[in-house]
Amino acid sequence: MSSIALQYILIIFLVIGIAYFVYLLKDKGVGIKDDYFGIASFILSTLAKDEATPENVKKIIRAVGKAVEYVEINFKEEDNIMKEDTAMELSKEALAALNLTNPLSEDSIRYIIRLAAALLPKK
Repeated sequence: MSSIALQYILIIFLVIGIAYFVYLLKDKGVGIKDDYFGIASFILSTLAKDEATPENVKKIIRAVGKAVEYVEINFKEEDNIMKEDTAMELSKEALAALNLTNPLSEDSIRYIIRLAAALLPKK
């Protein structure tokens, strides 16, 4: 009997914890549907306040995605490290064209490259 009561209490604490987490996200103004795979917050933390918009995140993701797609099409026979380095250089050029005042760190770009490569459709 006591184990059932303990389980109900733990479930209640779990629901309260999730509700509090959602409240904190809403309080910060982070929309859950706008946080693409959890990387939007990571990218936005490196951008300036006036550049931290969902439109800029979409532009960044699209630019890196196009670079990864180009590398996957044109460098099929290369190893993955070489492809990632090539995609990094192309992504840096594409992001430079966006004229961001605070450039993204290389780690941020690498994470996006790896996600984009994993999400490419199989041919």
